Amino acid sequence: MFSALRKNLFLRDKIILNNLIISLACWLFGLIWLYFKITPRVEPVALRYTIYFGIDLIGPWYYVYIFPLSGIIIILINFILAYLIFLKIKILSYFLALASSVIQILLIILSILIFLLNK
Repeated sequence: MFSALRKNLFLRDKIILNNLIISLACWLFGLIWLYFKITPRVEPVALRYTIYFGIDLIGPWYYVYIFPLSGIIIILINFILAYLIFLKIKILSYFLALASSVIQILLIILSILIFLLNK
């Protein structure tokens, strides 16, 4: 079973593997951050703030977990697409992996800002 993973060129590529590790670590950090910082409560939490209108999106406390959910979906889609096109267009698979890492970093920043908005 694991011999197929050892022979897989996609997972042996250092750029792909590093971006996968960074993406999963950032996703896990964002999920843990929200888990420990946003406590279950009866009153709604602010989910979005704009400079023009102020807080314009509120919802139940568990709606903050939509952001980590979207993050893992982005990781899955990007790395599945990168895997499918790796042997044909290697640079595009690198961009997909890098985009996944950048999006996860942005989702961490979003998680921190949501916590600060609800503090």
